Amino acid sequence: MDSDQHTIESLLASHNASFKGVSGDAELARQRAHLTNSIGNNYPAFEPIRNCLLDRPGKIRREDLCDDGNLIAEKMFAMNMIVEDNDRHKPATNRDIRYISGGWLEELAWLAAMEAGADEAVFSQSLSWKVKGRHGEYHGENEVDLILRKGNRLGFTSCKAVGSVFESHNRKHRNRLMDALHEADNLADHFGGENDRVAVLVTADLIDEVRDQPRYMALMGKAAVLDVRIIPLEELGWDKLVAAIGELVDGA
Repeated sequence: MDSDQHTIESLLASHNASFKGVSGDAELARQRAHLTNSIGNNYPAFEPIRNCLLDRPGKIRREDLCDDGNLIAEKMFAMNMIVEDNDRHKPATNRDIRYISGGWLEELAWLAAMEAGADEAVFSQSLSWKVKGRHGEYHGENEVDLILRKGNRLGFTSCKAVGSVFESHNRKHRNRLMDALHEADNLADHFGGENDRVAVLVTADLIDEVRDQPRYMALMGKAAVLDVRIIPLEELGWDKLVAAIGELVDGA
């Protein structure tokens, strides 16, 4: 098969994997790209809104939000993603809960992949797989946040929406980031080929600009060894994100 005849599905099939169910809604992602980009460009401003809607239920107090936070909230109210229920605001639907809790980041990664020149990309896609072992054939499934294709190469991205402030003393926070790294590396080992690339897109501030060094040295060091591209909060703004995802697209 020529490279221009490849699809994500045909390349995955060579690794005994296939799509399970439908992928994320690309048309919906395009329709609310303006909101998704606003969150990506101003994630710390979005966190109080997210926390109010999901973690610490209450009413969104406009006076407690910064200007960027108010703009994001206004867009969400205008799109009917937030409703008022007695003494609290809450996501209007389960689909909105998924978006607010992290689905927006997967949509942002997909939008950036398409902008960066991917021939094809899907997000929020479950994969079925099978592999032969000593005791027969094993089956399983994985959800992959973003799969992109350029020619006959694939790129995989694991997206993790976590707190923007990296808490070095917080073992749970550190473990979640390290688990994301291993999850991404496993995707490449399981579904990728020699020239395929993998990244972790995470909303944590991982670079200490004053000291000009990573805040989580062990994570960055292991990522370098595993050849996994870490894309932190510092590269979440649109132009920087397109450039970072473009490295997967171009195989850089």
